[in-house]
Amino acid sequence: MCLKDRLFLLTFCILMICVATCRAQYNPLYSQYMFNGLALNPAYAGSQDALNIAALFRSSQWGKGIDGAPVTQTFAGDFPLQNRQLALGLLIFNDKINTLRQTGTYFAYSFRVKTERGRLSFGMQAGFDLQHEDQTKIILIDKDDPMFNLKINNTFMPNTGVGTYYYTPTFFAGFSIPQLITYTPQTNNSYKGKMTLANVKLYGGMIVPTDMNLKIKPSTLLQYSGNGIIWDLNCNFLLLNDLLELGISWRTVGVLVTMVQFYYNQFSIGYAYDNAIGKPNAINTSHEIMLRYDLNFRIKAASPLYL
Repeated sequence: MCLKDRLFLLTFCILMICVATCRAQYNPLYSQYMFNGLALNPAYAGSQDALNIAALFRSSQWGKGIDGAPVTQTFAGDFPLQNRQLALGLLIFNDKINTLRQTGTYFAYSFRVKTERGRLSFGMQAGFDLQHEDQTKIILIDKDDPMFNLKINNTFMPNTGVGTYYYTPTFFAGFSIPQLITYTPQTNNSYKGKMTLANVKLYGGMIVPTDMNLKIKPSTLLQYSGNGIIWDLNCNFLLLNDLLELGISWRTVGVLVTMVQFYYNQFSIGYAYDNAIGKPNAINTSHEIMLRYDLNFRIKAASPLYL
C-alpha cells in the first residue's frame, strides 16, 4: 500500500471517531460485504465499469425454541453512463425480524474523479423504507389485558444517504452514512424522523499477490449504530487463476464467518456461514447466498436526465 493510500485510510478512521457518538436505527447485516458494495455505499455505483447485478438471500437462526430470527433479501444493480464520471445504482431490500418487516428502495448516483493511482467517487442515494409491524402476532398471556392494544402498523419513511469511495486495482476504502434520517418510535405508534450523522460505515481492503498462484485479500468493516460498534476482520484467498475464493472473518459480537466464492466468466456465486461462538441465546447461525453478474455494458447517455 502506498503512502497516499495509507493517509486516505487514516482520514477515514478519524471520521469514524468523530461520529461515534451518534445513534441510528437497525439495518440489515451482511457477511459478504466486499461483494455487495452498493448495500454499503452509494459511491460504489459504477466502480466496476460494467453493468453489475447482485442478488442476496440471508437467513438466521436464534437459540433453540426461539422464532422470529432475521431473514433478508437484497437486489442491487449499478452501471456507468457514457460520461464515465457518472454512474447510477438501484438497491432494493426486504428485511424481516420477528413481527417487523422493512422493505427499502433506494436510487444511487455517483460522481467519479480520476486520481494518480485510481478513482475517488462521491455518491448519494435517495429512497424510502416501508415498515410493516404486525403486533397481532404477539402472544399474550392475558389476551384481554387493556394495557395492550395490538395493531398492524404501516409506516412510510423517506430517507437519503451519502458516501465516498476510493479504489485502485489493488486497494479500496469507503466511508458512508447510507441513512441520514433516523426514525424513533413514539407513544402513539408513529415514528418521528430527524437528521443525524448516524448509521456510519467505514471499510477498506487490498489485494496482496504472492509468488505462488495465490492472492491474499485482507479487508475490514466498521459499522456504528445505536446498538454500538460492530467490527468485521476478514481475510480472503484467491486460488486457481482467480476462479475460487475462500475466506474467513471474525465479527466482534462473537461470530466466526467462513465463505466461498466461485467465478465463471461473468457470473459468480458466493456462500457465507456465520456461527456464533458461546452465545446460545443469540443468533446461533446464519446462511448467506449471493449471485452476481457483470456485463461489460455502458448506457449511451451523457446524463441520467436523458435516460
